[in-house]
Amino acid sequence: MVVNETQSFRGTILMYGVILLELPTLVLISTLYFTGKLGDDGWIALLTVGTLIPFTFFLLMNITLETRMDDACFKYKSGPFHGSWRSLNKEDINTISVNKKDGFLDYGGVGMRISGKTKAYIFLADHVIEIETKDKTLVFSTTKPKEFEEMIETWKSSKR
Repeated sequence: MVVNETQSFRGTILMYGVILLELPTLVLISTLYFTGKLGDDGWIALLTVGTLIPFTFFLLMNITLETRMDDACFKYKSGPFHGSWRSLNKEDINTISVNKKDGFLDYGGVGMRISGKTKAYIFLADHVIEIETKDKTLVFSTTKPKEFEEMIETWKSSKR
C-alpha cells in the first residue's frame, strides 16, 4: 500500500486574499505614477512594486508539499526550495501519529516553520502527521488522515 498526497495554496482563500491585497496596491502605485504624483523618481517605486508583487504571487502559487508513505519509508519534499525527496526509513522513526490539530495555530502559521528541533510543513488542513526521530520532530499537514492512519497501523503490525 502507498499513500501519496500533494498540497498547495492554489485555490485557497489565502490566494484570494493575496490578490485582494496586491492588486489594489499595483493599481494605486500605477495611478500615482501616471498622474505624476510620485515625482521624478517615481519609476523606481513603480518598477519595485511592479516586480515584487507578481514575484510574491507566483512564489506562493508554486509552494507545494508532497508526502509519500509506503511499506519501507516516509518521503517528503517541499517546493520550490527543496526540490529533492527527503526520506525517513521506518527504522529511524521513533513515533509517528496522525492528530486532529489546526497546524495554523499550533505551529505559528502556514508554510515551513522551524522552532528548535521541530520542523513543521503546514498548509490549510485539519490534521497533522507528527514524526519523531532521534534528532528531530517533523510535522506535516494532511488532508488524508484515514489513509495515513491505515499505513501507520500496517507499519506497527509489521514491527511485531
